[in-house]
Amino acid sequence: MTQNTDLLKALLGKIPSRIRLCFCAGMISGLLIHAYMFANKLPNWDDINNIGSFGVGSEFGRWFLKYVNPLDGIWSVPWIGGLFAVFFLSLSACMVVSALDIRSLTGIVLVPLMMLSFPSVCSMFTFMFTADCYAVGIFLACTAAWLIRRYRFGFLPGIVLLVLSLGLYQAYLCLALAVLVCGLFLDLLQEDGCAAAKVRQERAETARAESGRAAGGPAGRTRVVFLSGLKTFAVLLVSAALYSLNARRIFPELDSYNGLNQMGQIDPARLPRLILRAYRYVAEYFILEPYSFVTAFVRGLNVVCCLLAAGFVIVWLIKKKLWKRPAEAVLYLFLAAAVPLSMGSIIIMAPDASVSMLMLYQYVILYVFLVAMLERSLREKDGLFSHTASGASGRERTAEGKMGLMRRAKENAFSRLPGFLSLFVTAVLLLVGYENFLVTNEAYFRMDIAYERAYAWYNRIMERLETTEGYQPGDAYLVLGEYGLSDTPDLLGSYGMDGERFDDLSGAAKETGLLTSGVRQNFMKIYIGMETPEVSEETQEAIRQSEEYRSMPAWPADGCVQRIRDVWVIKTCEETLAAQ
Repeated sequence: MTQNTDLLKALLGKIPSRIRLCFCAGMISGLLIHAYMFANKLPNWDDINNIGSFGVGSEFGRWFLKYVNPLDGIWSVPWIGGLFAVFFLSLSACMVVSALDIRSLTGIVLVPLMMLSFPSVCSMFTFMFTADCYAVGIFLACTAAWLIRRYRFGFLPGIVLLVLSLGLYQAYLCLALAVLVCGLFLDLLQEDGCAAAKVRQERAETARAESGRAAGGPAGRTRVVFLSGLKTFAVLLVSAALYSLNARRIFPELDSYNGLNQMGQIDPARLPRLILRAYRYVAEYFILEPYSFVTAFVRGLNVVCCLLAAGFVIVWLIKKKLWKRPAEAVLYLFLAAAVPLSMGSIIIMAPDASVSMLMLYQYVILYVFLVAMLERSLREKDGLFSHTASGASGRERTAEGKMGLMRRAKENAFSRLPGFLSLFVTAVLLLVGYENFLVTNEAYFRMDIAYERAYAWYNRIMERLETTEGYQPGDAYLVLGEYGLSDTPDLLGSYGMDGERFDDLSGAAKETGLLTSGVRQNFMKIYIGMETPEVSEETQEAIRQSEEYRSMPAWPADGCVQRIRDVWVIKTCEETLAAQ
């Protein structure tokens, strides 16, 4: 007798409905927000040079890239790489939701919206040739945090996943740290009774909950959270150490770019300053000196989010009367301070690095933390407002006359506070998501304009060369002149289209980035279909130093194309600035 089994239905049935909804919200958000990039080819300088490869690898300590890159093909195809990345980013949101035990419909939708819309994702997709690998790195980091929090021995596979994540992009260790710190802080707010209910619902947390009950009361909970924090810190240190050993075994001398060869080598004497720098970087992004793409309105929203997060921390401190339990109060304040520190921990991890938006994805944890705190505060049994209803009913029974009516009116107003707070926080985060959507697509549009202008410029250059008397197809030629070393303010037209707004959005290409000497050869080969004959470095330098070249007028004047030393030279600009 055979039994028909719907395998897909059976598999999906094992996944909680909230996780399925979170994944769907992530996929929808990701596709809507980044459709412009996926439906076009908007390259930056690195994407042009690595359109058929994963770029840097073992020499940068990213030895796992070569194994992940072929999973969706080696070519930088936006639709394939984009879907692949959105899929893994959506899974990452599911892991965060599960790790922090977010259960409300609002939270389940807001977390993936924040994680798929944060500007670092825009930066990631501008490097489309490796965006898929970076998304897998984020997924591995979030999954590691989920395993460490959910299972007693989850730290063992968690270490493996963290090492692999570091092998894709080192900055994502900070993301795992931020998720784990948020989880520890939320654990400290957990009441014993609710912990028991949670154990019955999620068998995976049985061991941790039982140890908390055995210890007994708030003191036991504090002890369990403290020990979990030590375990988490040890797991992260072991992961970083194993990664570092493996990276240097594969490639003994790591590249010095952005301080990669010094990563993890922290001078204890510098640590206090590095901690202060980490706090300062976080404060600058959200409050003090926002990045160029952050509008005044978004800055206001970020300030509100910071105030709300701080407000939740303070109100919970008062609600739990922690001043009566010094040990728990110290741990509570330490973990509260550790949340922003974990977000800025890239400064400690790589103190000499030039921090870019691509390295700051963990900043999204501020919004996730706010969602988790809101949900925790609105729980009926042990939230911030859990005693409002019962207290009000008792007073209502004793209230008489005019004073009773006034008291009842105040209580009714106070009873509406949870709903108002939920609506306000949700509205703020939805506005943050919408503004991220706007700046992301404006950046994509500006990249589109830059590409079209650069494409037209290269075409004009080649047309001038091919129509020059004496030029024959196959002749060697050079396009010389670095606009970055020229004080010429106008490269391709007077209409800048607010391009300077995206200076701090790493990866968003403007015209200058597409016209540098390191990009020209591949741009012309790939997009113009014009092979560039090899000219030795010695010949190039000799041409630059020749009097013939120095006396040539710059593009687009007559005479900007001349033959020097059997090489056709197109002089694009006068280099009037010194190289950095």
